[in-house]
Amino acid sequence: MPTRILLFNHKGGVGKTTSAYNIGWKLAQREHRVLLVDGDSQVNLTARSLGDRFEDYYDEGSPTRLNNIYDAVRPVFEGRPTPIEAFDCPEAENGSNLFVLPGHPDLSSLEGQISLAQETRGTLSVTKNLPGVLHRLIALEEERHGIDFSIIDINPGLGALNQNFFMISDAFIVPTNPDPFSLMSLKTLGLEIERWVNWKETFGSAFKDATYPLPTGVTKFLGALHSRFNRHKSKAAGRYHDRISQIDNRIEAELVPALRMSGCLFPLAAYEAAANVALPEAATDADKRRLYALARIPDFAQVSHIAAEFGKPVFNIDDDDLREADLRGNVKTSVQDNIATFDAIFSAICQKIEIISGYDGG
Repeated sequence: MPTRILLFNHKGGVGKTTSAYNIGWKLAQREHRVLLVDGDSQVNLTARSLGDRFEDYYDEGSPTRLNNIYDAVRPVFEGRPTPIEAFDCPEAENGSNLFVLPGHPDLSSLEGQISLAQETRGTLSVTKNLPGVLHRLIALEEERHGIDFSIIDINPGLGALNQNFFMISDAFIVPTNPDPFSLMSLKTLGLEIERWVNWKETFGSAFKDATYPLPTGVTKFLGALHSRFNRHKSKAAGRYHDRISQIDNRIEAELVPALRMSGCLFPLAAYEAAANVALPEAATDADKRRLYALARIPDFAQVSHIAAEFGKPVFNIDDDDLREADLRGNVKTSVQDNIATFDAIFSAICQKIEIISGYDGG
């Protein structure tokens, strides 16, 4: 069975899309078949993943124009007797075993109907199929492409559409960055997740006889991912280190207990096993062993720009790319060091994901 992972934080600007892209790439490099699902109406994950082929999925007259998440489910929302069908998802640019379910800017227009369906709790036959539609489409694509992991990127927010993506996922990662708003968002996050879990437990069974039922089970917390901070001597500099530590402390003291009450945690032994995975010094808290932090990701600005230029993640930049970027001497050496660090960080993140999500009590 594929594992479906949601990148979720209702605060914007925390690197959800970049993290989804890099995690998907690295899992594919680790010999998994991966589906990147773009559930964000800004479609940045689709654009990043498809490169020059991006417009082929939206231009009028293009044979692949309707091969996206919105047009695939739209007939159900319009009440048409057309079954949901899978299509051939494109592979990511320069990638293998990494497929993309393209997003669409009109996906957010489905918010009202999904909200009504969830509010009426399956009592209206016209809306009964809607909460399970996205699950059905993704499941069909996972089956068609033999997927091991699906990575879902969504927009910031706490609306019905994001609630739906949360309820149809197996696990979730909370990306943050070192600002006071990430710290504040953790309080709201725990309360909303509790509400969503309670809704599914109470009303999910009302949709079991729908054509597209909701999946059973509770979405569980894989860990937090702290990104976009400045480095100083391989550490998060000054106040950034302090802020990330504050975020970790709040996750441990407030978010994790709330998730435990909702049944949204894996066994403690799973997090303990994952915490044994070695991380580069720049990606960890030297002051404390953090069970619920997947990693800290420094802001390798120059390297990130090079990666975007060549349509690949940072850890895939090679010597040919560096030559084309005209990097030499100490600058080239510094960039190569950053690439190696970035590769080690995401290898460790994906190893942790494998351990926690696949934990069987052994």
